[in-house]
Amino acid sequence: MAAYFLDASALVKRYVTETGSPWVTGLLDPAARNRLYVARITGVEVTAALTRKELGGHLSAADATSALSLFQHDYANVCGPSRSQRP
Repeated sequence: MAAYFLDASALVKRYVTETGSPWVTGLLDPAARNRLYVARITGVEVTAALTRKELGGHLSAADATSALSLFQHDYANVCGPSRSQRP
């Protein structure tokens, strides 16, 4: 088990296939038991990055919607701010 800080550019690789996506997928695999950290602003940054990819023609509207939905679910349930504020 290791600890990693993921910025938005790394986290986007979970939702869009890019160079480095397999590495990020490996980090996020629950079997790896890694501790993952993100900054509070990551939610906004990833949403903006995925939207830019759609508007720039690098991601279809359907793929962008799917990626944003999955990210919002993950952020709310796995890596969102409420997860880092445990007593």
